[in-house]
Amino acid sequence: MLALDKNNKKIIGTIEYGPVSELISSCTNGAMDELVEVGTVFVHPDFQRRGVGTLLINVILLTLQNRGIAEFCLDSGYTDAQKVWKKKFGAPDYVLKDYWGEGNDHLIWKRRTNDMAILFHI
Repeated sequence: MLALDKNNKKIIGTIEYGPVSELISSCTNGAMDELVEVGTVFVHPDFQRRGVGTLLINVILLTLQNRGIAEFCLDSGYTDAQKVWKKKFGAPDYVLKDYWGEGNDHLIWKRRTNDMAILFHI
């Protein structure tokens, strides 16, 4: 899914979902293999902190609910992104300590679509 600027000429954000990655599968011993993974959430730096990412997450949650997908997972190895995910999704279900080197953990969340609050701020 794409977020476009107000003139519909420039891509300012993306989000996608699909099969669980090999990383998640191997790190959870296959516990999430039947889920879909929400991933590749990007917001152009000029449009960050304006609600674009939240809107994309809300749209993907509504899409999953509409398609009857009850659970999903997501992961992150990026410290800045982990802060955002912790704020939006709470504590991760898996913490892979020092996965990317000392002090660089990899986090994995598993959530139910119906448990997620979908909020729109105007």
